[in-house]
Amino acid sequence: MSKTKNKAKRNGLPKGKGGNSAARATEAGPSSAPTSSSLIDKAHVLLAQSNFELAIKFLKRALELEPANLEAREVLGVAELEGGDEELGRSHLLQLFPPHTDEPPHTPSPYLYLAQTANDPREALGYYSTAAAMTERALAGLSSQKGKGRISKGQDDQEEEVAAAKAMAVTALIAMVEIWMSDLCFEPEAEKNCDDLISRALSISPDDFEARLSLASIRISQQRAEDAVKVIMNLYEELEEKEAFDPSLPALPTRLSLVRLLLENNHHLPALSIVTTAREEDSLEVESAYLEGWAWYLRAEALLGDPSLQKIRPQESTTQKNEDEEEEDGPESISAEACFSESMRALLECAQLFSEQDYPDEGIGSHVKELLENLEKRGVQPAEMEMEDRVDGQDDQDGRDWEDVEEVEDVEMD
Repeated sequence: MSKTKNKAKRNGLPKGKGGNSAARATEAGPSSAPTSSSLIDKAHVLLAQSNFELAIKFLKRALELEPANLEAREVLGVAELEGGDEELGRSHLLQLFPPHTDEPPHTPSPYLYLAQTANDPREALGYYSTAAAMTERALAGLSSQKGKGRISKGQDDQEEEVAAAKAMAVTALIAMVEIWMSDLCFEPEAEKNCDDLISRALSISPDDFEARLSLASIRISQQRAEDAVKVIMNLYEELEEKEAFDPSLPALPTRLSLVRLLLENNHHLPALSIVTTAREEDSLEVESAYLEGWAWYLRAEALLGDPSLQKIRPQESTTQKNEDEEEEDGPESISAEACFSESMRALLECAQLFSEQDYPDEGIGSHVKELLENLEKRGVQPAEMEMEDRVDGQDDQDGRDWEDVEEVEDVEMD
């Protein structure tokens, strides 16, 4: 979710009708005292630059000048949350609600932030539900105005507003689905609520990638594998021909979620295709390296179980090899042994990154350790490491335990 944005551009001085007002503004120049509006504007700029500390100072000053300014209070709450002080951020956002105010906020942003930081799933659902309903009403209003020809904005502005509202509504609805599928999955109404919520999301934005990904997860949880795979493969086909850094690609975490679903349903080669693109975009991303290693590992096991899965390239004549540059084998042509080697290479890279970044997901760490131990027992040697900064002595110690991977300094960040 994007940070709260200033709804209107303000300048700090009121527009006067007489010449004296303009003269006073000119004479005051930069030394004129800042207004709460100008301070909020500056805070928005600082938030966009991730300068939370200075933004907070501007917002506190704005509240000193105008204690009842709700926008300053809301943006201060967001700044504190983004800056890492969740408790203080929530306390500011809660002051936007009664009894601190006469009525609750009329925009969805505070509800979404409070939902994201709620410890209780039921509380989070309440905030998400309000935000979603609020945004759906706004969309209905925009649609009604458009139908009656009452839109005064330009077409581009109107389309942007509608797209932003749709994205916000879908985000809230998918978040609710995730709560019902995790914290509240054993509740008797969980399945029906998931179906209802995803139907609402898809009615708002039928082509939304994350909504369809959520639909696939729901179908898997309902043991409707055939329906799930159909959705998953449709999503994969949309990404199949796209190159790394294509601006139309979904966000990296969304694509990695698709990789997990592909692996869960034994579609190893499509998973490798997507995760390879992800690693091209960010070679230092721990989860991408882990999923690449896991995908190669599963592909190798599948080949051991059914060697016919390997696509054997026809032999080329010597003349043809000399005339044309030999094409590199694709993943479908690689043997089980080579897949295990690629798996070990990616998992060693993951282990190195995991250690260097002090990565918080212990589940990934323990699984990487387990997989590397299995590969070592098989006597697997890793394929050539692709990272610019390799582990010292890797060529001589290919089978070393992942916990012993030395921490490399000065890793070049993308």
